[in-house]
Amino acid sequence: MATCIHCATPFSASDQLEKFCCRGCEYVYDLIHEEGLDRFYELRSSSTIRPVRSTPFEAQDLAWLAEHIAKTEENHPVGQPVEADFSLEGLSCVGCVWLVESIFLRHPGALEASAHPSTGLLRLRWSAGEMDLAAFAREIASFGYTLTLRKAGMSRSEARELGARLGLCAAFAMNAMVFTLPTYVGMPEDFAFAGIFKLVTFLSATLSMLVGGSYFIKRAWHAVLSRTPHIDLPIALGILLAFGGSLIGWAFDLDGLMYFDFVATFIFLMLGGRYLQLAAVEKNRNRLQRRRPLPEHFSSPDRAEPISISELNLGIRFKLQPGQSVPVAATLDSSAADFSLEWINGEAESQTFHAGRTLPAGAIYLGKDSITLTAGETWENSLLARLTGSDRTAARIPALEKILRIYLLVIILVGCAGFGVWLATGTAAEALQVMISVFVVSCPCALGVALPLADELASSRMERAGVFIREAQIWPRLCTIRSIIFDKTGTLTLERPVLKNPEALTALDDSGRLALARLTFGSLHPVSRSLLEALGKKGQELLRSAPGATVEDVPGLGRFFENDTGKWSLGRPGWAAGKPQTLSPHDAELSHNGEPIALFNFSEMLRPDSTQALRNLKASGHRLIILSGDNKEKVAAVADSLGISRDDAHASLFPEQKEEIVRRLDRQDTLYLGDGANDSLAFNAAYVTGTPVVDRSLLESKSDFFFLGQSLQFLPAMLSLARRRKQTVRIAFSFALIYNAAAITTALLGHMNPLLAAIIMPLSSAISLAIVARGLRGKG
Repeated sequence: MATCIHCATPFSASDQLEKFCCRGCEYVYDLIHEEGLDRFYELRSSSTIRPVRSTPFEAQDLAWLAEHIAKTEENHPVGQPVEADFSLEGLSCVGCVWLVESIFLRHPGALEASAHPSTGLLRLRWSAGEMDLAAFAREIASFGYTLTLRKAGMSRSEARELGARLGLCAAFAMNAMVFTLPTYVGMPEDFAFAGIFKLVTFLSATLSMLVGGSYFIKRAWHAVLSRTPHIDLPIALGILLAFGGSLIGWAFDLDGLMYFDFVATFIFLMLGGRYLQLAAVEKNRNRLQRRRPLPEHFSSPDRAEPISISELNLGIRFKLQPGQSVPVAATLDSSAADFSLEWINGEAESQTFHAGRTLPAGAIYLGKDSITLTAGETWENSLLARLTGSDRTAARIPALEKILRIYLLVIILVGCAGFGVWLATGTAAEALQVMISVFVVSCPCALGVALPLADELASSRMERAGVFIREAQIWPRLCTIRSIIFDKTGTLTLERPVLKNPEALTALDDSGRLALARLTFGSLHPVSRSLLEALGKKGQELLRSAPGATVEDVPGLGRFFENDTGKWSLGRPGWAAGKPQTLSPHDAELSHNGEPIALFNFSEMLRPDSTQALRNLKASGHRLIILSGDNKEKVAAVADSLGISRDDAHASLFPEQKEEIVRRLDRQDTLYLGDGANDSLAFNAAYVTGTPVVDRSLLESKSDFFFLGQSLQFLPAMLSLARRRKQTVRIAFSFALIYNAAAITTALLGHMNPLLAAIIMPLSSAISLAIVARGLRGKG
C-alpha cells in the first residue's frame, strides 16, 4: 500500500499513478512546488489531509461573490479596510492554513487572512475596491480549496469553548496546588500568610467550579431529568461533594475535609479528557465537504423572489441549475436534458429526458444552462424529503449504561454506609470526612480520562489510514459487527468510470488536448470529469493559455464547439459522422470536422484491494452483503469477483427496500457502507454507518465515519483496532477497579486525608493513561 505524497492518504499504486492517490493531488503537488510554496509539506508533517480529487479541474460558480463583496464594501471608501467571513472547504491542517494565507497575501489589496481548520472558517481583511477576491477564489480552487458563503452557526464549537475552560482550569489547578503545598510540608498554623494561602486555594477551587465544574454539573442534571445514566453523573457527584465538604472543613477548621486542591485538579483532568474527545470528533466533522446538490431556494420564471424548498407545490414552476438535484417529482418544461439517476438507483450512466417527461426526485441535472421544471408534488410528499431527513439517533451502549448505574449505586451505598458506621462510633465530623473521602477518591478516571484517550489514539491511527471518526461511541459498537453491508456503485466501485486506454490521450497533439479540455471543462458528466482529470496539469495549462470557446450540449449524444479550424465534438462514438453507435455507455469519441481523432474506453472498476479486504473480512467471520439499485447482471458480476454469495447480492432495490432488508438483518451488529441518497433510509436502520467522501455530502449527518482513500483495506484494520481497544480498555478498567477498592477501603478505615487524595487521584489517572497509551500506540 503506497501513501500519496501530497495528502498522505494510503492508496494502491498503478501504472498511471505511482505517487499520488488521484490526478488532483498530482496537479496540486506540482503547482505548490512551481509556486515556491513547498513549506506546506513541512507544516503538514505527517497529517493526513483530504485528497484533492477533482476540485482544481472544476468550473467555479462565483456569481454569489460579487454581490457579497458589494454588500460588504458598501459605505466603505476605496482603500478603507473591510473584513468578511467565508467558509473554506478543504482545510485540514496547519499547512493548509499557511498555504491559504500565503496565497491571499500575494494579491494586491490583501491585508490579513485567518483560517481555522477545526471549523472551516476563513476570515479575510482587505482594502475596499483594491482586492480581486474572485481571482483569489479561483486561485485557491486550483490548490484544492473551495470558497463559499459562511455557514450559519459554524463559529460555534463546543470543543473550542471547552478548550478555553480547560486553559483557565489549568491555571486554577496550578494555583490551588501551589498554595496548598506549604500546608502539606508542615507550614505552622500561625504563619502570617496561612490564611491568605487558604483563601487563594478556596478562590481557585471556586473559580474552577464556576468555569469547569459547571460544565459537568449542568450535563449531569440534564441526565438526571432524562433518567439516562451518563459519565458526567459520577464526575459531578465527586466535584460537588468534595467542594461542599471543603467548605464545611474551612468553615469549622477541619483540615481533614479540605479538598480544594483536589477539586481544582480533578476538574482539570476531567475537562482534559473530554476536550480530547470533542476536539477529535469536531475536527473530523468539519473537514467534510458540504456541497449538496439539493439547494434550499430556487428561482422561478413566474415570480421575482426565490422559492424556498418547503414552498414547492403542485404546479409551481422553478429553475434548476447545473449540478443541482430535482427536489420533487417534476415535469421538464425545457428542451431535452441529461440527468444522472445515481442518487436514486445507483446507476452511474446518465439518461436523457425530453420535454414533457416526468423527472423523479433526486435526479441530478448534468447540463450547463439552467432549465425550467413544473413541480408535480409538494416537498413534504417527496421521496427526497424522506431521504434527506434523518431519524437516526446516536446509538446508545447498554453495557456502559449498566456499568454507570452499578458504579453510582455502589459508591453511594458504600459512602452512606461508611458515614453511618462512623457516626455511630465516632464524631459527625469524622463520619462526614469518611463519606466525602469515599466519593472523592473513587473518581471515574478510567471513564473520564482513559476512555477519551483510547478513543483519540484509535481515531488518530485510523486517520493515518484516511478514515475519520465522527461519532465517539463508534468503537464499542464496532466490536459487535457481524454483517457488513455494501452499496455497489461508488462504494465497492470507484465513484467514476476509469479510462482503460490512457494511451489515447498521450497520442493527441496540443490542439486535440486543448479541444478535449474545452469540451470537458465545466461538464458534470462522469465521463467528461474523468477525461479532464486524466488531462491533468497539461489540460489546465492549455485552458489558461488559449481563449475560451462556446460549448453546446446535445442531450444524449455529446458536446461540441466550433473555432477557426472547424467543429470539435465529444460524445457517443459515430455521433459526429451522423451514425451514433450503441457501445458501452462509458465509451466516448473525440472528433474534428466529423473525423474521429480518439476513442476513449471506460469501465466501472472495483476499488483497489477490495478483493483482499473482503477476503480478510470473511476470514474473520463477517457476513458480506451487497444492496444495490443497479441491475442484476452488474451486481452479480461484482459479487462473483469479490467472492460474495449471490444469495447475499441484492439488485434493483429502491431506497425503501434497502431499509427493509437492513432492519430485518440488524441485531445491533450491522455496518452499512454507502454513498448516495438511495442509501439514506438504510443508514437509519444500520447500527454503524460509513461513507466515502465525494462531491456530495448527503449522508454526512448520518455517518459514524468517512473514508477518503480509494482502498477498502482500512475496514478489516478498523475492526481489528476496535477489538484491540476493547482489550486495552478492559485492562485500564481492571486497574481502576483495583485502585478504587484500595482507595475506598483506606477511606472507610479513616486513613484518607486531603494530601493522600491529592497524590493518588492524579497518580491513578496517569497510570490509566499509560496503560491505554501502551496498548494502542504500537503497531499491529
